[in-house]
Amino acid sequence: MQEPGTTRRWWVLAAVSLMFFFVTGSTFTSLGIVLFTMAGELHWSMAEAGASFSVLGIACCLASPLPAPLLRRFGGRATLFAAALTLACGFALASTAHGLASFYVAMALLGTGFALGANIPGVFLLAGWFPRSAARMIGLYLMLGAFGGVLAPPLVQHVLATWGWRAHWLAMLACAASLALFCLAAVADPPAAGSPDAGKAPAPAGPARSYRQALASPQFAVLALAMVYTQATISLMSSAGVAHLTRLGATAEFAALMLSLQALVATLAQGLAGALAERVDPRIALCVGLVAHGVGLFVLGGASTHALGYLAASAFGLGWGCVYLAVTVLMLRYFGRERGTALMSTVWLLTGLAGAGPALAGLLADRIGSFAPIFEGCGLLLAPIALAALAMRAPRPAPGAAALPAAA
Repeated sequence: MQEPGTTRRWWVLAAVSLMFFFVTGSTFTSLGIVLFTMAGELHWSMAEAGASFSVLGIACCLASPLPAPLLRRFGGRATLFAAALTLACGFALASTAHGLASFYVAMALLGTGFALGANIPGVFLLAGWFPRSAARMIGLYLMLGAFGGVLAPPLVQHVLATWGWRAHWLAMLACAASLALFCLAAVADPPAAGSPDAGKAPAPAGPARSYRQALASPQFAVLALAMVYTQATISLMSSAGVAHLTRLGATAEFAALMLSLQALVATLAQGLAGALAERVDPRIALCVGLVAHGVGLFVLGGASTHALGYLAASAFGLGWGCVYLAVTVLMLRYFGRERGTALMSTVWLLTGLAGAGPALAGLLADRIGSFAPIFEGCGLLLAPIALAALAMRAPRPAPGAAALPAAA
């Protein structure tokens, strides 16, 4: 006999994964392709077009605290429906854009929709629906969502070349509207602990520590630092990786291939790390990820051959995927589902600090004439963060905090 709620939980997994796939592919990873076409047709300067990317990132950062209270008050279905509708409004406005002002508003809507629909609602729902296999399901979810960034660029380029940029935004509008309806039909909040549909969830451990106590804990400090620093180096790689590799003698095509390779490795690493996190302490995955990420950055500094380029991209991607998965799982395990997702919202707000990284690196590279010492230094600085993660221990559970079960 099928366990109650089994069918529903898989529909929830499908809905949140599809949402993450869509927002990843339709915003940050493909916007640069669309901007290039729009700027040429509408006679925007590169600075004016590039500012829209900044608006998207700032809006996403500022809206990142919204999902946690919306999930508590209105539930997962309403939060994801609101995300899809916000995205649809942004796409509709972008399709009619003639000037920068309206397009910037559209980008602000897309950034808000990304924050509402990306990994916070997905992690919250999956941790509730899959209490005993949450790490594996979250890893699968992050992996499926990240494939949006792998597949979207060539698809978007095809649409632009065939029908133009207005048709692209209208196609995204149709997808967002369809996704809103699918979320309404497929998503449901997890059953309460102890109900027949709840399955064999771990028993709660007593009163949860307050948000302020969790925020002031050394565990949160280490996890937040790991995520923010990783995001800063990803931004650095995205903005300066191609320029750095071409200065070392690589072709622009090879440099672009390295960016794609690291994204693909990161995508697969999240799924693998999710499965391993149920068998070993996720701290190990975090430490391995930080070390691999550091190795990738350090090797990239002097990657004058194709072999070193492949090594750097593979290590960088492996570290990226492991860190993202491990930080998410440890937040849930240390602080519980509701508190952990609220803290992850705060972490994503803090990652806005990472936006200063590329600009500072560019200023420094102009002074010293190379990005190599910057990449190598950033790689070495990951070592003390890895040591802090290895030394970290689970906080003593205050009576009542329901967290993910430890690895068996």
